[in-house]
Amino acid sequence: MRFSQADLFAQDDAERKALSPSQRMAIRVRLEATLARLEATASFPWRDPLDAVHEENRFQRDSDQLGDEGALLWERFDREMERLYATQP
Repeated sequence: MRFSQADLFAQDDAERKALSPSQRMAIRVRLEATLARLEATASFPWRDPLDAVHEENRFQRDSDQLGDEGALLWERFDREMERLYATQP
């Protein structure tokens, strides 16, 4: 899969942050895989709670890049994280 680099000197911020279709697909696939892993997990999968925070930050950053589609994925992720946090003693 080839990725093209955005024009770092573009005057338009939206142009600089625009994702190619292949980049959007790669992000979507990664987020969906994370969601599938969490949905299949019965209990909190991280030994260190800080690892969960890193996962949340990574997911939120990536979902923000997808706009409205990412917001829907973030809602699913947030529900799963609430469920998993509830399993902690």
